[in-house]
Amino acid sequence: MIILITGTRTGVGRALAEHFLDQGHQVVGCSRKSTGLDHPGYRHHGLDLTDPSAVKSMFRAVRREFGHLDALVNSAGRSNMNHFMMTPDSVARDIFDLNFFSVLSCSREGAKLLQKSPSGSAAILNISTVAVPWALDGQLVYAASKAAVEQLTRVMSKELAGFGIRVNSLGLPPVRTVLTRTLPEGMVDSLIERQAIKRMCTMADLVGPVEFLVSERSGFVTGETLFLGGVN
Repeated sequence: MIILITGTRTGVGRALAEHFLDQGHQVVGCSRKSTGLDHPGYRHHGLDLTDPSAVKSMFRAVRREFGHLDALVNSAGRSNMNHFMMTPDSVARDIFDLNFFSVLSCSREGAKLLQKSPSGSAAILNISTVAVPWALDGQLVYAASKAAVEQLTRVMSKELAGFGIRVNSLGLPPVRTVLTRTLPEGMVDSLIERQAIKRMCTMADLVGPVEFLVSERSGFVTGETLFLGGVN
């Protein structure tokens, strides 16, 4: 499988890239800074995902080297913990630029290569968050950007079904990443208490659901958002 994962320098994107490489897949990754990830099956592109021209250039390079994609995981994202009245417009726009508009841009360009997948069941997987259904205070802009991604998932799944491309989202509870380290002390514990499974989500918890949603095993699943941990 040839899979493109955004945001592979750290966090979820990095963990997924390493996992799929260990499984013998070809991984194309990207981030603004170098990853230091050295593997014969890995190709890295340094770019700003909020720059549409740079995104187009990356996918053109992928097309020249591989000719197609089998899966696209839109993992790159950023958050901001602040009352909405104290959140500058510039910060809000930056969050939407990366969390939503770059997903739209990557999906648009990626679809051109995914429809050429010999599997006949190519996949786009978008990363969302429990901040959407829980409507967490202090995360209005972040949650709104991910809610937009979930709606993008639903509509895009219908518009791409005729091309043999499925589109789903994975809703994450707190995972130990750079994003969760920005949360106030005690907030992570209170969020975990809201889950049915009351422990921190680990990177190992993600790989099974991700593998399922990007593989042919989920060939009849599209337009869905799967939340981990038991959202209640």
